[in-house]
Amino acid sequence: MSQSQDTATPAVAARTRVRPGLTFFIVVVSATLLFAAEIWAMTLGFLWALIGIMSLGSVSAIVLSALVVPAAAFATWRLAVLAVRGELDLLPLSSDPSAQGSTRTG
Repeated sequence: MSQSQDTATPAVAARTRVRPGLTFFIVVVSATLLFAAEIWAMTLGFLWALIGIMSLGSVSAIVLSALVVPAAAFATWRLAVLAVRGELDLLPLSSDPSAQGSTRTG
């Protein structure tokens, strides 16, 4: 007695994430702007204080800024990426196979 199984339909439906809505984007943008403002305020405050304490000239200030500003830009970029990933992880899972959503691996 052989039983035929339908291989096109999985036994357990794949769970997919629901699509992010307007609230998702508002939260991500507002959190990113809040913490990015803090990063840049601290960067500019650090530059201002160090240039003032060390009595650096304009050339030295430009060199110091060229070292610090890219690090602040990178920190802001990583903050935005982590904010999006963190909010995506908070989205509920949908057991409906017809739900449109992106599945991430890794």
